[in-house]
Amino acid sequence: MKAFLFTIPFLISTSLSAEDVVLDTTTSLLWQDAIENVGLTMTYFEAQDYCSRLEVKQYKNFRLPTLFELQTIIDYKKYKPAVLDGFRHMDNETYWTTTPFADDGSEVWTVNFKKGEIAVKGKHYSRNVRCVTEKVN
Repeated sequence: MKAFLFTIPFLISTSLSAEDVVLDTTTSLLWQDAIENVGLTMTYFEAQDYCSRLEVKQYKNFRLPTLFELQTIIDYKKYKPAVLDGFRHMDNETYWTTTPFADDGSEVWTVNFKKGEIAVKGKHYSRNVRCVTEKVN
């Protein structure tokens, strides 16, 4: 699986709101990338609510990413943070996804950007938040 993830191209910042979002031209996903992302931690349910209310410039309809979506921005050749070029505000910590853990409904998959590791974490703990939305043409 890592070999597949290495093939994903680098991200390009949007020209409209370069200081607040990053556009992944491969997936057409817009990622929140504001200074407020640094140290932004909350429970899973708080994170879902936060993303659903988020508006960055003209962009709306933000949500928490799936595990696959969040994995697309990992750069395994980097460390602290293991994230693709284009992101400026990323902690070396664990970020929420919406992908449930099949064995326990109180847990979801997460990504730690220190090294790009995935793990299962309980929804009631505080983790970092990175919201995403689809690019609107």
